[in-house]
Amino acid sequence: MPIHDRLVTDSIVMEPTLMTNTVTTTANLDCLGASYATLRVALKSEINTNAVGPTLSLLESDTTDSTNFATITADRTAETIVAAKAVTYGVDMRGRKRYLRLSVTTATATNDNVTVSAIGTLSRQDVNPAGTTGAGDVVVYV
Repeated sequence: MPIHDRLVTDSIVMEPTLMTNTVTTTANLDCLGASYATLRVALKSEINTNAVGPTLSLLESDTTDSTNFATITADRTAETIVAAKAVTYGVDMRGRKRYLRLSVTTATATNDNVTVSAIGTLSRQDVNPAGTTGAGDVVVYV
């Protein structure tokens, strides 16, 4: 019987990025063959008490053409980041489009800069990873 924790593929969807005010950063996750996808967005704490957190959007499409993506869950606006936090999206990919797009938009003031990164996990795949090599950059099972 397989150990389900080991039948997943992790990937860095958005590498740690310092975003300045009024900027949008996007990243796609190809979910081909996966029944479930999890996106974990890590946000660094705000730089001061006046800062406004970013808007997070999760979209889907069958192609990577940016004009084809449609929102699949309500945007999280002005995400509170008084302390560093993670926002997790769990998506049942059965019956959904092939690609997920994470969009992060900062607010308009200078003090609204934010550092963000995201990791995607695909599970219940048509073809499971062949051991730790196919499961992510560095994987150690104990």
